[in-house]
Amino acid sequence: MKIRVWSIGLLFTLLGAFAQADDRGGMYMGAGSCLYYFELGGTGFDESAATVRVFGGYKMNEHVSFEMGYTSLFESSASVLGTDIDFDGSSWGVSVRPTLPVSDKFEIFGVLGFARYDIDMTISTPLGNVSVSDSGTELHYGLGGMLNLNDKWSLRGEWIFVDVDDGDLSMLSFSASYNFH
Repeated sequence: MKIRVWSIGLLFTLLGAFAQADDRGGMYMGAGSCLYYFELGGTGFDESAATVRVFGGYKMNEHVSFEMGYTSLFESSASVLGTDIDFDGSSWGVSVRPTLPVSDKFEIFGVLGFARYDIDMTISTPLGNVSVSDSGTELHYGLGGMLNLNDKWSLRGEWIFVDVDDGDLSMLSFSASYNFH
């Protein structure tokens, strides 16, 4: 019984020390543009297009942030072996972002979380159109860097990869964020 009480007390002490916000913590939000690349495995369909992304999060301290973001995968089209394919979709994601401050102005970060995606495709054939939809929740991960312009504004670039069923979705994004601290 004593071991359990001490373990729970130690756990809460460690969580409190880990979660304590400092002067670099607080809420933030941002938006930017992305270039996404989608490859449908085994079909020869690979398409890239520009899109937009919005996000918001909470920076606990200079080493840990939690974030939620939305990316609209604008409609694009491609032709594979004479067959036209229209692609449209969106993605929601939540992630933890471990950060390593390199200097007062620049930091690098990792991305690890889950993405919920919805993808719709219409395949046009001489016999008619076939619609295919796919959605799911998958692990997403990536890397990025952020330039802190001042206490309020930051610019960042990042690469995120999502392993979609029967395909791959990756995004390279550039964005600006505003810190509310």
